[in-house]
Amino acid sequence: MDIEDESMSIRVTLKPDQHMNYHSHERRDEVWTIISGQGRVVVDGVEQLVKSGDVIKIKAGCRHTIIADTELNMIEVQLGKDISVHDKQKYEFDY
Repeated sequence: MDIEDESMSIRVTLKPDQHMNYHSHERRDEVWTIISGQGRVVVDGVEQLVKSGDVIKIKAGCRHTIIADTELNMIEVQLGKDISVHDKQKYEFDY
């Protein structure tokens, strides 16, 4: 959607029961804004329900994922000086 020097914004759509990998980033923060749908966000092992209008702030180093309970649309804003696809560490997670 948008790429700047220290930020990148993308739109993410997940179908029911789809999820991201449980992962972390060392060099960037993320802000997720739920546009539509419902799901569950897990940040450092703590799960919370999310729905349209919710905003989740994820600091660098935090392990995180999102699981769609219904079709879920969100905007992900990545913030940092070094935004790269290589800045991703994956972890085991029992969905």
